[in-house]
Amino acid sequence: MIKAIIFDCFGVLYGGSLFELFNLCAPERLQELKDANKEADYGFISRDEYVRITADCIGRSVQETEDIMKQKRVRNTELVEYLKKLKTKYKVGFLSNVSNNVMDELFPLEERKELFDAVVLSYEVHMLKPLPAIYELIATQLKVLPGECVMIDDIKENCEGAEIAGMRSITHAHNYSTVAELNAMGVKETL
Repeated sequence: MIKAIIFDCFGVLYGGSLFELFNLCAPERLQELKDANKEADYGFISRDEYVRITADCIGRSVQETEDIMKQKRVRNTELVEYLKKLKTKYKVGFLSNVSNNVMDELFPLEERKELFDAVVLSYEVHMLKPLPAIYELIATQLKVLPGECVMIDDIKENCEGAEIAGMRSITHAHNYSTVAELNAMGVKETL
């Protein structure tokens, strides 16, 4: 039985502009957006054409799309709102490989206290994912067994480390797929 869901920061709760564009895109148009991105990277279509296609795929204006593309760190607001819903039924953890002072910009201390039941930051505990001990530490802080946890991370090796520690894991690529995998594990909350 799942009692706790643990989120990574970078690539899950925060990403770059491309990450945000993928999350804003309807699932049925995601491949079209990825293809346009690849075509632009290869130089097969102009940047203007790429922005126009992207705007169409995400249902935003060209100017709104340009504004999103200019951002470096973008909060995955949809997933943060989702974790708030999860917190009414599950313990929610936060586990990130991060250096000192970065987290206060992204999730100030008061917000971390509000959103998460336990927070483990690598620089504070001098351990990094995928070391199994860091997953065991967050499970202990959440007062659950590792086998009662799901770790959500965008890096496959970090998910493997969680599994070695006894957790289930989800390699995050898109909000919709992550929620679908949680649903398949018995977590019946929706975006």
